[in-house]
Amino acid sequence: MSKRRTHSTIDTLPAELRESITAMIVDAVWPEDFPSPPDYSGKPRYEDVVTYCQLHGQSVSSSAVGRWAKQLLGLELLRTRAVIVRGVMKNITEEKAPETQKAAAEMITARVLEFVCTDEMTARQAKDAAAAVRDCTQISIKADQYIREQIGKKLEASAKSTKAKLKKAGVDRKIIQEIIDEHLGVVKS
Repeated sequence: MSKRRTHSTIDTLPAELRESITAMIVDAVWPEDFPSPPDYSGKPRYEDVVTYCQLHGQSVSSSAVGRWAKQLLGLELLRTRAVIVRGVMKNITEEKAPETQKAAAEMITARVLEFVCTDEMTARQAKDAAAAVRDCTQISIKADQYIREQIGKKLEASAKSTKAKLKKAGVDRKIIQEIIDEHLGVVKS
């Protein structure tokens, strides 16, 4: 498989430097070798990232850092949403949960596709976006399966209840089966 063409000066930086500035942007972590920042408690600005790159002999512009940061923060948001969706998916018990999960998964998928279509992505970012779409698709499928199972259980319970009531009322077995088949849609093949 061929390597994707890089579209940013940030993509051409050494991996170690890229990891450091990623931590600065995504996690608001100041590198240990940063020369006395004004306030370690604040989040590094794009200008701080440019300065840090210059200290390591690399020249990048604030606009390149800004574009790259926008991509990074977008992907981080997708990862966070994927974690939330997985958490929502655990231990489904309530009746409305599958519908909510499916709607959330569809919204996240739409956002991922919007992100993929509008921004230049590295191979790693494309892989992360594909994983988010995969997770959301699995959630939608599981939610649909759960909804169908619940409908089936309700139909079975309703058929059983109807059958018991009609038997108690003295209705013929053949007529009971016709009523269940016709009105509840429970047809045995």
